[in-house]
Amino acid sequence: MRGRRIALVTGGNRGIGLGIVEGLVNNGYFVILGSRNIEAGKLAVEYLDDLNASIDLMQLDVSDPENIYKASKYVAKTYGKLDVLINNAGIIGNRKKSLKEGDIEEIEDVMRVNYYGPMIMSKSFLQLLQRGDDPRIINVSSGMGALSDLFGGYAAYRLSKAGLNAQTILLSNDLRGDKIKVFAMCPGWVRTEMGGAEANRSIQQGADTAIWLSDAKDAESGLFYRDRTRINW
Repeated sequence: MRGRRIALVTGGNRGIGLGIVEGLVNNGYFVILGSRNIEAGKLAVEYLDDLNASIDLMQLDVSDPENIYKASKYVAKTYGKLDVLINNAGIIGNRKKSLKEGDIEEIEDVMRVNYYGPMIMSKSFLQLLQRGDDPRIINVSSGMGALSDLFGGYAAYRLSKAGLNAQTILLSNDLRGDKIKVFAMCPGWVRTEMGGAEANRSIQQGADTAIWLSDAKDAESGLFYRDRTRINW
């Protein structure tokens, strides 16, 4: 593994996460594919077929802090470093409910995965990232969490992504004196199980900016990107 960049992708077993895994491996990365459901993860690795020699499947539930802790210990023991962490795993919750109508329990469930999951992942893997080469944390967010778009349904999802955006800024500022860069990215409306068949983007298009941010020399830490271009929070 010496000389090869190592990335960990949460929720890498399907959709945008799987597209990111495939793109990174094609770019020469060794990828740790995190999947909450290990059987779903095995199917993803089988799907990638010729690329699976460059993938390590790991059971990883980002809603479970103890599971995250065990994952960080495994990566430390097995690889000794991490170059890129991509916090991709996410859930959407009820699509129709506004904040006025939403259930607190449902909002808590979405926040546990979409907001606290990336926070605990980032904090748990910081020491390993500090050992990496040009290390990066990439948070897969959404334009639906942009401050100018906080209206209508999807309340739990919007709140979680707005929080993830703020988290990106805070962590980037915390690490200014360090070598770790932190980004947020919006994949757009992608044809996945979450996005639906009517979405206007392919998985490859949705995954592209996260893959680009993994190596981009001109991307500035603490900013929000879509289509390899900075967008507003």
